[in-house]
Amino acid sequence: MRTVPRRRARPRPRAVPAAPSVAAAVLTTAVLAAACSSGGPAAPDSAGAPEQADGISCSYPDSGSPARPVERPASLGVPDAGTLPVTLRTSAGEIGVTLDRASAPCAVHSLASLARQKFYVHTPCHRLTTPPAAVFLLQCGDPTGTGAGGPGYAVQDEPPAGLAPAPGATGKAVYPRGTVALSNHGVPDSGGSQFFLVYRDSPLPPTYSVLGSVDAASLPVLDAIAAAGTDGASSPGDGRPLKPVMLRSIVLPSG
Repeated sequence: MRTVPRRRARPRPRAVPAAPSVAAAVLTTAVLAAACSSGGPAAPDSAGAPEQADGISCSYPDSGSPARPVERPASLGVPDAGTLPVTLRTSAGEIGVTLDRASAPCAVHSLASLARQKFYVHTPCHRLTTPPAAVFLLQCGDPTGTGAGGPGYAVQDEPPAGLAPAPGATGKAVYPRGTVALSNHGVPDSGGSQFFLVYRDSPLPPTYSVLGSVDAASLPVLDAIAAAGTDGASSPGDGRPLKPVMLRSIVLPSG
């Protein structure tokens, strides 16, 4: 996918309830019967997280053959608040990332689902851009290593808000150093599994959903990857990392 311009509280004691009336017992029986006839509660998604009563709805339509067998995430009750800390374990070192559900809930939900299914295990970071390229990023998330692979479904766009306009670059915004964003095919709603990490402020069209940010302590890992250079196979400053970078896994909090 060559995308970026080549992108408890303690519970209170409960009062002992009164014995149910006959009518209540009849109602309870009816509810249980209905649940049984409809298959019971909603099944959990492929990542093991049940659909929630609250949250938002996301769309994950088919987009071709998956690079690895994978089930798409649940599309209902997607969390749209809070953060999710994850660790990218790479051959160049660990990179801590804080995912922001409020910024791109559908994209974060998808990435977390794929990580739990081990979609990202032992996948190459296939693209690195360095000067003289105008953008500065490391792109990962394609098991095929070609830039074209994905999960077999698409992720809807969640354009970022609050990015500063890029000076002298009409229609572009500054994606700050440390930004983690979802790659796409350059057309609407075409994100997938691939994402990029920005190691220096970069002017980009504001169409890349912002997943979160690299923790400050991990930025030197990105800097070292960039310093090793790129092979420039696509264009000057744009190609594969000269020193190959392997994404060994994305680790999510347990529980």
